[in-house]
Amino acid sequence: MRLETERLRLWRNILSGVLRLEVAKMTTPNKRLIIIDGMPGSGKTTCASSVAELLTSRGVASRCILELEENHPLFIRGYEFTSLADEDQAELFTTQLEAVFRRFVEERLGSGDEVTVIESVLFQDAISCAHHMGMPLTKLVMLTTSLQEILAALNPVLIYFYQLDVEAQWRFICSVRGNEWGPVSLHTDEDFREAAALWGGSQAFVRSVVDAWDIPKLVIVNKDHRWAEYTERVGRFVEEQAVKVY
Repeated sequence: MRLETERLRLWRNILSGVLRLEVAKMTTPNKRLIIIDGMPGSGKTTCASSVAELLTSRGVASRCILELEENHPLFIRGYEFTSLADEDQAELFTTQLEAVFRRFVEERLGSGDEVTVIESVLFQDAISCAHHMGMPLTKLVMLTTSLQEILAALNPVLIYFYQLDVEAQWRFICSVRGNEWGPVSLHTDEDFREAAALWGGSQAFVRSVVDAWDIPKLVIVNKDHRWAEYTERVGRFVEEQAVKVY
């Protein structure tokens, strides 16, 4: 009974949120959302910060929301999910995530900012984690499509860091950050192989989504950590997609 009541409440909130979002889309000028994503340790936070600095230097009104920002608007709160292979948990996760994304888009459409920058929260934190927690592929595809449709109101562009060697990337980032940080604890060769298998699977799924998503995008294939080159490419992309537009 409690779950049914929760479902009814969620659907009422969803319908209300959809209506508010449609009204906001019709009454606000064009916005731009810059999504920066990829595996952990890809340089997303550094990239987002540099993009924000570039926008500010060009006089573009913007907001940069880093992954670790307190009270992040795109995180689900008040629920603990143990397995998204469970149908009820998967449904609740989906409806909650769609709701926070709708609220985020509605708030951004009503803000005075022309450009919003987010990093990590779409593919790393939402889609990859759902993949890791066993959400069935058909449901995961539907969730991904739904989030893309919600974000469409903000005219998104994507900067995506793709790792050619997932295990090597984990070893590299642990050499920089240490073997334990956040939820990460990698020490043995077996630990690194397991992390590579887990994230290799989710990265393959995300890459298929990225390739199919019909929005302006910059895919950086990281092989040799050529950060100066990557930074230059990101700068040109942002100038073209977010600075010249405004």
